Amino acid sequence: MTERFPWGTRGRFRRIAVLGITGLIVLAGAGTAYATASSSGLAYRLATATAAQVTASLDVVGTLSPVQQADVPFAVSGTVASVMVKAGQRVIAGQKLGTLSKAPFKAGIAAAESTLAQANLQVGNDTASQDQAASASGPGPGSKTGRGSSSGTASSLRPLQQGVLRGQRRADHALAQARIALDQASRACAGLSGPGAGATPSPSPSPTPPGGPTPTATGTAQAGPPSPPAAPAGSTSPSPTPASSPGGCAAATRQVLAAETAVLHAQQELSRQLTALSTALAKAVASDGTPAGRSGAGATPAGGRGGGSSGSATTGGASGTASAAQLAADQATADADAAQVTVAKQDLVNATVLSPIGGTVVAVDVSPGAAASAGTTAFEIAGLGSYQVATDVPVSDLPALKVGQQASVHVDGLDQPLTGSVVSIGLTPDTGSSPVTYPVTIGITGQAAGGLHANGFADVTITTGRARGVSVPTSAVHYSGHSATVTVYSGGRTHPVKVRVGTKGLVRTRITAGLKAGQHVVLADLRKPLPTNNLPGPVGPGIGVRVIGPP
Repeated sequence: MTERFPWGTRGRFRRIAVLGITGLIVLAGAGTAYATASSSGLAYRLATATAAQVTASLDVVGTLSPVQQADVPFAVSGTVASVMVKAGQRVIAGQKLGTLSKAPFKAGIAAAESTLAQANLQVGNDTASQDQAASASGPGPGSKTGRGSSSGTASSLRPLQQGVLRGQRRADHALAQARIALDQASRACAGLSGPGAGATPSPSPSPTPPGGPTPTATGTAQAGPPSPPAAPAGSTSPSPTPASSPGGCAAATRQVLAAETAVLHAQQELSRQLTALSTALAKAVASDGTPAGRSGAGATPAGGRGGGSSGSATTGGASGTASAAQLAADQATADADAAQVTVAKQDLVNATVLSPIGGTVVAVDVSPGAAASAGTTAFEIAGLGSYQVATDVPVSDLPALKVGQQASVHVDGLDQPLTGSVVSIGLTPDTGSSPVTYPVTIGITGQAAGGLHANGFADVTITTGRARGVSVPTSAVHYSGHSATVTVYSGGRTHPVKVRVGTKGLVRTRITAGLKAGQHVVLADLRKPLPTNNLPGPVGPGIGVRVIGPP
């Protein structure tokens, strides 16, 4: 991520030197930095939370390619709501061509979120039933109070429960990646003959852990995170599917084997976690005879919905305590439902189709009120010297990307950057790369008179977010899981404060809750060694840095 400010690079942080008790004041643009000292030496480097505009962006490198004609389909099926162009009209890359009715997609999101909420509730009921059974088991030998013992027994289950839930999520993710690899290998090996051609192994079932039920996984499981649908035919997005050749088939088969290995390791770890929880749960409920039931005969946690994973199941009582395998099965269901929410939201985005290139509309094959099928050409655009940039974006950066986001394209040999926008985000990942990446296409709207060449490289900066509000230097924000904190300096003391983070840039991060303008946050403890005290980069208005001594 990078961050750019409209006020240029007039000021830069400079090294601060302090001799004796003399403070050196350095003016840097609109911000002011100064230092004070005491007999104990310097203590902290501080920054003041100020109102500023924060711009978040993603830097990628892509390959230029000329586009002569684009057959543009809708990525999803639906009813055409509007057609925004007509034959003979000039369009630019990223311009809206048409939309589908969004009501069905919004209803789909609501239904998927409701299903996910029910699945998460079931997981919560499972853990609660286990805690209740453990708490009801009574005091252990030598215990003076039953309450303290039962509470401790229930709390001792929680790390094991979390281990099962984490293990199930990892197994679901690994299985989803294996399905994608298997699908790609099937296409890569299609039409080839000979030993091994066109036949690829499928994810194998997991081993049976001793002393307890085990989830199983097959390549035909009904649940688990679904494989993303393939990119629509005729799309201008680069296809990650290799051509049908012996070399491509062999490479795709190796990817399947690597994915299967990852599935096996994830399921082995899940089996260990299931065994540990099953053993602890059996010991916890042994004193009152409550069985760890409700597992169901068809429980298939790793990638499948168990036969006992019913939302109507109750907790408590002799048949109400969820087993370790049932907990994993219900988590697998929640993982599958979470994936469906992601798919439903992406379908809503894909209800609007954009032109991937600049040029002239040759034909419009849809009309308002008509049904449109995914992958069927809806618009034909003839390019007039248009270029696009094809790149790959890591899966970790994908949530920040949206179709239509503006981009700046820097090409070697050109003095000024070209403008562009994100016109497509591929639905099929490249699992052969590490990390996993998705294909993204940037249409160039600001065409150059010359200097663009096929297969040339371009540096692209995609603006992923822009907001104004209370902000601090990004280095002042510390993360632990999904929580973020800053260290506030006040009255000669420091204390951590939990904050809510908004737009995150390379230089500054917007804080939406937990911090007010004017408060001082700690950037560094100067009593600890630092790799350098040079901080290159632009200094914006209000970015004042103070170095102060201990109280």
